[in-house]
Amino acid sequence: MAPSSSSEQVNVGLESATTIINNASNVITDASHPFYIHTSDSPGMRRAIVITLSAKNKLGFIDGSHPEPDMNSKHLKAWNRCNDMVIFWLLNSLSKEITESVIYSKSARDIWNELEDRFGQCNGAQLYQLQKELSDLVQGNSDIVGYYTKVKKIWDELDTLNTCVNCSCKCSCGGKENIVKFLQDGRLIQFLMGLNDAYAPSQK
Repeated sequence: MAPSSSSEQVNVGLESATTIINNASNVITDASHPFYIHTSDSPGMRRAIVITLSAKNKLGFIDGSHPEPDMNSKHLKAWNRCNDMVIFWLLNSLSKEITESVIYSKSARDIWNELEDRFGQCNGAQLYQLQKELSDLVQGNSDIVGYYTKVKKIWDELDTLNTCVNCSCKCSCGGKENIVKFLQDGRLIQFLMGLNDAYAPSQK
């Protein structure tokens, strides 16, 4: 997902929209309630959205644990307000092209499911692209910290894609530790190979 190109305007819009919503009727003022809306709520990218929604007690609007109440429920209006706010957050974290394809979704969960179906799959094309970026990445004009940050970002994305094949069982033979050590050694060598000659380890 691409971040909004005007984050300051988005934050101002969030504060204005939240003020209007919280001044409306039937507002829930208990901050621990999942239907409560705070003026500081402004999540961004995919992972940041999940973390922020969890911290704000709004994760249920995308994972299905806070479904739409019955038509006669006293919480329906509050749910609709919060659902609209989460939709607002999601749309403002997407590129214009993606936003246009999901803007008419009824609920935040519908948008999230659409995005998960479209972008959440672990596939060869994504792995190929990331591996290619990694193999082409060198320090160049970056300092070591900047170069490491770029490499670490790709490593983290690869780890995210590879969670579907990672073994989670308990191992007593040491095989898992050896695999992790092999991966770490490979990444260290990869990092060193991309360093400028001035920083490359000397050969003796």
